[in-house]
Amino acid sequence: MSRAEQDIQVVILAGGLGTRVSHLWPGKPKALIPIAGQPFIDHQLRLLSANGLHRIMLCIGFGAEEVEEYVGDGTRWGVEVTYSREDCKELAGTGGALVRALPLLNGYFMVVYGDAYLPIDYKAVIRAFLSQPLPAMMCVFRNRNRWDRSNAEVRDGKVVRYSKDEVGNQFEFIDYGINFFRRNVIERYRSHPQPFELAVIQSDLARQGELAAHEVFSRFYEIGSPEGLKELERYLSETRTGQ
Repeated sequence: MSRAEQDIQVVILAGGLGTRVSHLWPGKPKALIPIAGQPFIDHQLRLLSANGLHRIMLCIGFGAEEVEEYVGDGTRWGVEVTYSREDCKELAGTGGALVRALPLLNGYFMVVYGDAYLPIDYKAVIRAFLSQPLPAMMCVFRNRNRWDRSNAEVRDGKVVRYSKDEVGNQFEFIDYGINFFRRNVIERYRSHPQPFELAVIQSDLARQGELAAHEVFSRFYEIGSPEGLKELERYLSETRTGQ
């Protein structure tokens, strides 16, 4: 892994309320939901560290104090963790969280969702972003509505349409949960009304021809739904058994 690949900043969007699973662990932020005997953030940080990614920024809001107390500076995982913290009573949304984090963002960075576990070759996706000219890149998976509703139309190496609301046969792919941005993309949204979601930025970029697509082939796991929790528990148990 080159120095540029090793030094890339990884931004984890972990400030949300987790409404679809909040009834299972009332008052607990998703980052601290126990999965296979450990808080979810433990699995996320271990995976990133194992892939040579050590510069982590956590965007936190709901349950921020608990998350920061548990994670600390990241030493136990061999990573360096910094924080962008927002008031849990005035959450900015995933897009707004990046705008609020602007003073802490590097010139380019990788974004992962705080409820996603993504076992892929991170070196390959970072290299793909750094080797192309567009200001943003979305990793996409040919989902065909299998594990969740597909939301991305891909053509000629670009995401040409992205929507979490529309339904159509053109949406063969899904946002895998890893996105890359140059900082100046987020700067465009300084004055955008908050809260707003990252999907607003992604949709705009797709419409403007500025969102590269990089296809990945390993399925994604997530803890944003009860079904996703069970699937990840099963995957981690099987992986541990196979070691």
